[in-house]
Amino acid sequence: MDRTAQLKRGQVKLLEQVMQLSEEIKELKQMVLLKWLNEDERYGEYRWPYDKDGDLLENVNTTRRLDK
Repeated sequence: MDRTAQLKRGQVKLLEQVMQLSEEIKELKQMVLLKWLNEDERYGEYRWPYDKDGDLLENVNTTRRLDK
């Protein structure tokens, strides 16, 4: 197998791993948000990142960091 084919194969494997990690991070974010929501419901008061009704605030971005 020549060097170019090895590099391409390595890139494909790396991309697959990155995509899997991205999916796992997304799941972790959802789990954390759900945990916070459940805690807030137990205490009877919603805190950041939720509004008074338990919905995510409009300015909360869970997919990437906001530019300031």
